[in-house]
Amino acid sequence: MKRGQTIACFIMAVFMCAPPPVHAATVDFETLPGGTKYGASYGNLPGDVVLSQDGILVSVEEFFLGTFTGFVKAEVGGIYADFFPTTSLELNNISLHFDFSGVGFNVTSVDVEYKEFGGTNNVAVNGYTVHEVDPLTDLPAVVSPGITSSVNNGILTLAGDIDSFQIGGQELVIDNITAVPEPMTVVLLGMGAALTLARGRSRQGPRRVDPIGPRGASC
Repeated sequence: MKRGQTIACFIMAVFMCAPPPVHAATVDFETLPGGTKYGASYGNLPGDVVLSQDGILVSVEEFFLGTFTGFVKAEVGGIYADFFPTTSLELNNISLHFDFSGVGFNVTSVDVEYKEFGGTNNVAVNGYTVHEVDPLTDLPAVVSPGITSSVNNGILTLAGDIDSFQIGGQELVIDNITAVPEPMTVVLLGMGAALTLARGRSRQGPRRVDPIGPRGASC
């Protein structure tokens, strides 16, 4: 087989052997009725799971500001609902925790759409330090070991190996929390499978071709 044909066959094998594409997982609150509330006054305790979407478990948690600890209210929609084209969640002295252990892939970045209307915010990644900042653009470049943060046009982006993420605020609205898989994961899996297939074929040796046709056949 010519070199060009060999390369073409290898590329085809990569796509044939690769597992189905892995897509990002998103929490968008669209399944929750407007006006739904969580917090101490609504029968919740810190750590209660209130939503599961795309394999992401969402729980309500405490909010911290100096010596103050709050667990007041998270409301679907809320007074700032018109600032988002889709269903959003307003945080009032409360935090949300996002657990990515069930998404089925390694999360290497997280995007959060948000709008701030005052007060202080909390951010923590992988259970490390809770950062108290106002506004979110004041977050340090490194928010926990191996995790960086950046803010651009109302989107908070965290990058690194992320198992969980927590965000809270006093007048903070969030929407579309998106966990993104490592871009090369699927490609590498497919290439590994294709290489295994190619090695198996090479061990079989060249195929024998009988120039006079199958044995026993008459002309």
